Amino acid sequence: MDDKEERIRRRAHAIWESEGRPFGEEERHWEQARREIEEVLPSQSTDSSEGEGTGTIVAPATAPHGRAPAKPE
Repeated sequence: MDDKEERIRRRAHAIWESEGRPFGEEERHWEQARREIEEVLPSQSTDSSEGEGTGTIVAPATAPHGRAPAKPE
């Protein structure tokens, strides 16, 4: 699995968890994750001498459907 696909997979899983692990939303989560990753990737440097980021995607200020995101513990 390439790096981009792995990032999408991890982000889709995080979206799924943030929504309470609903059944049957895999395609929507994957598409949302793909869009988010593609928005972030073009702005990242491809020069390996500058180091690599953490690959962490920050969620929007509010979760889908107007729910507030979970508070960190």
